[in-house]
Amino acid sequence: MLPVKELSAEMFAWAHLKLLCASPGPCITITLPAFHQGAQALPYAVQLKQALRAVQQDLLKQTPSNEAELLMEPLRNLSGLPELHQSGRDMVIFRSPGLLLRFHLPGPVHFRSVVGRYFHLAPFLHDLCADREFYILELSQKHIRLLHYLDGACEEVPVPSALPQNVEQAGAFDAPDHTLRNRSAAGTSNGSMSGVPFGTGSEREKSNLRLHDFFRSVDEGLAVFLKGRPLLLSGATHEVAIYRRAATYTGLLDSDLEKDLHTLAPGELANLAYRSAQNDSRRKAEKQLQRLREMAGSGRTATGIRPVLKAAEEGRVAQLILAEDAEFGTTLEALESDSQEDLLNTAAVLSIRNGAAVFTLPADAMGSEAPVAALLRY
Repeated sequence: MLPVKELSAEMFAWAHLKLLCASPGPCITITLPAFHQGAQALPYAVQLKQALRAVQQDLLKQTPSNEAELLMEPLRNLSGLPELHQSGRDMVIFRSPGLLLRFHLPGPVHFRSVVGRYFHLAPFLHDLCADREFYILELSQKHIRLLHYLDGACEEVPVPSALPQNVEQAGAFDAPDHTLRNRSAAGTSNGSMSGVPFGTGSEREKSNLRLHDFFRSVDEGLAVFLKGRPLLLSGATHEVAIYRRAATYTGLLDSDLEKDLHTLAPGELANLAYRSAQNDSRRKAEKQLQRLREMAGSGRTATGIRPVLKAAEEGRVAQLILAEDAEFGTTLEALESDSQEDLLNTAAVLSIRNGAAVFTLPADAMGSEAPVAALLRY
């Protein structure tokens, strides 16, 4: 029996897709909805046993019985694990010759089993296209705050000790020399002038420069700590704008959070971060779709399942745009061979296998290009 690679410490991420897309068939994909004690959903072990009955029937149509048994045995053994009787999140199991992986997902998924030449990965692409791990930097002149978002959960983490915590620690508020004590008439006669201080026109500029220097120090320190991981900014609009001018870190996300995060409960904060990541992913997809439309007629684009699938088979797809939750029926040849292969999934697998970037959009946002379109390498 092959060991199960339980990825409890890491999530199902884009990096795993290359491994799954390269796997030879037959490939078994089983999705199990989340189970919680006392809920109506069945325990994972019970769901898995139900799925395996359908899997075995499909396998025997595609592979000799001895090979089918070799694939089935480790899956049956999974149902005996104690953790499959415990509460948890939505789960997906991947099994092929030489490969057995199990991941928990942010959910939700439907109970399903698919056997085919490739793993059924299309349903996961929407979540995998968005960043599922990143940091949030809450900006303030008085106190910066760092949070870590991971797969649906968000918590505050210590700011690295090498970073200044505020403008004063950065040495920005030395004794001020920019406020001039000019004299202005306080009464009706010039003889009763009092000292009324007022700032010069450069006061705001100097404050912004100091803030810029503070944020530059934060950016340089965080670059060492983050090591390329995405960073989402939160704060007042003018502070975020100054930080972006000061920053050189290449992992900054395009979107910002303008809410006061201190007022949010952990669950609300996680939901806000999740929506921000999805919005950021959608903006990237919309840029690719606009680029594709601008290149129409150049011979470097393809729309419709058959042209895109042909380009994917030839390794020509550079960027693939898929409609969320879209599925495409089988070919006549596939039906005759008892395969239930989804052609959109096949196009996605072959594109990823050959190094393509993948983006997802709602079908109505894709318009006439739905359910699939591609920018081609040549």
